[in-house]
Amino acid sequence: MRASVVVTIVAMGVLSFVMAAVSGRIYRDHAVDNERAALSERARVGVEAMRQRLSTEAEGIARVLQSQLTGRSAAGGRDYALRTLDKELGHYTASEHDFSPIEIALYDRELRTLGRRQRFSTELPAGDLQAGCAYLRTPSDAARVSPSSTSGYCFVGSRVYYGVFLGLTSSFASYVQVTFDAASNARVLEALVGLPVRLVSDDLVIYQSANWPSSESVGHTLAASLTVDTTGSKALLFQVAKDESAFYARLEQTRYAVFFAATAVTLLFILVALAFLERMAVGPVRALLDQLRGVRGDESQLGNRVRVGGNAESVQIAESFNAVTDKLERLYEQLDRMTYTDLLTQLPNRSFFQSRLEQAIVQAQHDNRTFALFIMDLDRFKEINDTLGHHIGDVLLQQVAIRLRDKLRESDTIARMGGDEFAVLLPTVTAKQADMAARMLVQSLRSPFVVQSHQLDVGVSIGIALYPDHGVDAHTLIQRAEVAMYSAKQGGCGQVFYDPQMDRHHPAQLTLMGELRQAVEQEQFVLYYQPKIGLRTNRVVGVEALVRWCHPSGSLVMPDTFISLLEQTGLIRGLTSWVTHEALRMASELRSQGFELPIAVNISARDLQNNGLAEELAEQLAAHQAAAEWLELEITESAVMSDIAGAHDLLTELADMGFKVVIDDFGTGYSSLAYLKRLPVHAVKIDKSFVMGMARDENDAAIVYTSIDLSHNLGLQVVAEGVDDEGVLMRLRSRGCDAVQGMYLSRPLSSEELTSWLAKSIWGFPTRVAC
Repeated sequence: MRASVVVTIVAMGVLSFVMAAVSGRIYRDHAVDNERAALSERARVGVEAMRQRLSTEAEGIARVLQSQLTGRSAAGGRDYALRTLDKELGHYTASEHDFSPIEIALYDRELRTLGRRQRFSTELPAGDLQAGCAYLRTPSDAARVSPSSTSGYCFVGSRVYYGVFLGLTSSFASYVQVTFDAASNARVLEALVGLPVRLVSDDLVIYQSANWPSSESVGHTLAASLTVDTTGSKALLFQVAKDESAFYARLEQTRYAVFFAATAVTLLFILVALAFLERMAVGPVRALLDQLRGVRGDESQLGNRVRVGGNAESVQIAESFNAVTDKLERLYEQLDRMTYTDLLTQLPNRSFFQSRLEQAIVQAQHDNRTFALFIMDLDRFKEINDTLGHHIGDVLLQQVAIRLRDKLRESDTIARMGGDEFAVLLPTVTAKQADMAARMLVQSLRSPFVVQSHQLDVGVSIGIALYPDHGVDAHTLIQRAEVAMYSAKQGGCGQVFYDPQMDRHHPAQLTLMGELRQAVEQEQFVLYYQPKIGLRTNRVVGVEALVRWCHPSGSLVMPDTFISLLEQTGLIRGLTSWVTHEALRMASELRSQGFELPIAVNISARDLQNNGLAEELAEQLAAHQAAAEWLELEITESAVMSDIAGAHDLLTELADMGFKVVIDDFGTGYSSLAYLKRLPVHAVKIDKSFVMGMARDENDAAIVYTSIDLSHNLGLQVVAEGVDDEGVLMRLRSRGCDAVQGMYLSRPLSSEELTSWLAKSIWGFPTRVAC
């Protein structure tokens, strides 16, 4: 930028030089033109003065002749006139007058020559001079006597004369013509003008002053030409010359002075402009560019601030640049923290812990010592998170991090590995010390946590791996500590050391996760249908769709094995979409056979977080040309309670579309019916754990009876699942339960078995409704 500005300013300076030079040239030419005009004017004034004096001289001669010839007769007048002419010419010869005529001629009225006299030693032929000045004697003058005169230059050969023709009033002579030699009078004109003169006619020099400039000195001479007569056949030029060496010298001095002044002003302007731009523009931009180059090479220089002077715009640009770098610096700091810090708990994250673990391995190898690695996972965290919401879960994780940090030494490293999983690195400990530390951490987390008036009991499962007994690299140690942690969680024993016998379980779960992803993509599932019986009609009032996994090995996998894994990975949404699609297809097939039954499908907590669920269901209804009442949506109580506000909006939208909403597994969550009265719920399904225990435990029976009464009071229907014997069925019927389902009534049936059961069972429709 600086080079561009300099080039621009220098170009402007050069242009200024050129303009100064052109201006000097114009000034010089203008001054020369003015001097030449003054010289021409001087010559014109001199020529006019000489003509005036010649005319005055001629008029004086005419007055003398008229006085001498007045009263003379024509007989003796001619001789007398000639003597008078001689006398007059002699007078000029004797006096050596500056303006001496060379010829005086008298004419009568018809312009006939009465006589003439010359001052030449050898007379000029009268005819030549008379012919050369004939244009002065106009025909109109021959007709009258006029006191006026005419004058002009006459050309005779290579000589030029000045003639004055005047009228006389004597009876003898009517006109007189006085002729002067132009060359002789040019010498007088030279004295009048004070300059060398020259008379030129058709490039013929008639007269030239002795001091007329030579060709060598013409470069310092200024000449002017004046056309003094063009009435004849030729043009007569009067030229004057003046030595203008001093004038040209002054012009050159002035031109150089102007040029140098312009140069000095231009240079001063360039320097001032450069200094101004350096301060106002180039300097600030260069400072910003230097800072940008420094930051590009080293991000740590973001903290440096650019301070510039100059105009307000430059200062504002610098301030804006500093503000941007401040934001970038904070962003880099945040990125550094995000790279190595868990933002929720402010503990080190997995990347930092991995690096610290590798450093510990190198140090342990060098010092030949052991250390312990803990992988910790919270117990019952998923239930709390799903029930009370993610915000409560986040606060709980923060409190857990604080407790763990307080119980560990400064030399220990604790990190959040993700979710509710933590890792602890204990340097320089033995197996016994590691076991004691793990017990202390388990004990510290047994005390309840209070989060927004909720008192939460959280346990922890810890897997312990020792270096170098259980591994000599970071990946192996972490993997084996995780295997031990899963073993501790399954056994509920708090902390467990890694044992090679545990490896056969962990890979199996990893394999299962991979197979489930493929199962969802390839739709390796099938629906079974369990009828629901209305106790008022003793007839089937609907069926529930239960999903089974057709494993590639040929076995049929129950949902308890894979549903939780699908929810953890988010694959549950794909399964839900397939289930609703298949249920609508089955409902359409049943209606084609005359069985107009709604099919209940389960909606998971993850599905409730899907903002597009209602739109997806609407698209499926349109694809199957089905109505919303063909499906009933069963949602677990814990899923609803995890986000009451979100669930309320979604369930309201679904209810407005015509779907019936059923609360599944009622009684197992943290809520009561008081929450449900605000939701657009059609029915509640009492969890089978209470129904199945009615025959053995009166407390379970009391819970079931109370749930039935409260639901009816809220206008909700009640479905009891898990009815496996007649005694439970009778007790539910006696308390007014609306519908039941269980193994006593029917096991889950395939689609083909369901059609047959509906036609043959006492709970079905023995007499089919015609299509």
